[in-house]
Amino acid sequence: MLKIILLWYKTVAAKAATEVLTPNFEDIEIKAILKGYWLRYNALKREIKKEPTFGGTLMVHLAAMSTAFYQELTQRGISNAKTTKYFYDIAWKVYKIMGKLSWNITRLKYQSNAKRLKYATELFRAFPFSSPSYKWENILQPDSSVCFNCTKCPVAEYFETKGLSEFCVNTWCALDFPLAEMWNAKLERTNSIAGGAKLCDFKWKPNN
Repeated sequence: MLKIILLWYKTVAAKAATEVLTPNFEDIEIKAILKGYWLRYNALKREIKKEPTFGGTLMVHLAAMSTAFYQELTQRGISNAKTTKYFYDIAWKVYKIMGKLSWNITRLKYQSNAKRLKYATELFRAFPFSSPSYKWENILQPDSSVCFNCTKCPVAEYFETKGLSEFCVNTWCALDFPLAEMWNAKLERTNSIAGGAKLCDFKWKPNN
């Protein structure tokens, strides 16, 4: 199953990367970048340890793919800032597919925006951000906000081993904010594990 999902991701990511890179790269160079990134990932994946959950293992593999893309572009002399921006744009094209699927599923069960938001975050924490690979703490609120902390993130841990915590903050972590907008909400977060904090604090506030 893992191989099938990763091959799907490779296909979707390649399409997204082509769309994002085309304005600034020739077709032959884009193909070389995609080939190089996949070779780097195949080298990196040998050191990945299996997580307690399938979702956790999948996320670490995607972090390794992200690392491979970063390495491929920066080795070609592309700046950290440009590489980060390219990856953010590519990753969002893929991430929003997951986000739309979860949001559409919530419509089958709830009509209330607040209830849909709570259910969508529960779906994501069930898979792929599942315990115990990820550790979550729910925080009760007096209003319709959905609050919880993440106290363990295998993706943040992986990027730290590669010296790419800042890259993680500006890409993986940053994608949660447009995801919240897709879910008709606003996300407030003051800390992240990748940013050096002990936990990531999430407060999702549904739009009325």
